[in-house]
Amino acid sequence: MAQTKDQQVKAIVIGMALGVLAQDVDAVTSNKMSLEFAFNRAWRNWPAARRFPNVNGNHPGNLFWIGLDKSERRAGGYAAWKLDRWCKPYINYDRTVGEALDHHATTDVTVQQWIDLGRSFVDYFKPEDVRKL
Repeated sequence: MAQTKDQQVKAIVIGMALGVLAQDVDAVTSNKMSLEFAFNRAWRNWPAARRFPNVNGNHPGNLFWIGLDKSERRAGGYAAWKLDRWCKPYINYDRTVGEALDHHATTDVTVQQWIDLGRSFVDYFKPEDVRKL
């Protein structure tokens, strides 16, 4: 059964959190415009984006922003985001980043693809907009 748009956004938000954590990044700026631009650039260049047809279109960054905002309140998922002064990804449950990536990855989107998406996202930001672990 095909995933709904909400399910696809949730999977992307979780995967992005894990991909960002895999870059040894603790947080990125919570500036909405910067987050959306960073996501849009990473998304356009990510080969696995075609696996999420409900997120393609004119404003995928806005869908990502909405997903970030809902992230902390959602049940389930191996990772989430705390949105405050900084946008901070974190792992749910007692897992390492690698373990959570292994559980989140599927035959459609591999661990390496989530890591690549996170790297592309982080690379968009200025150094002062990224906090390293």
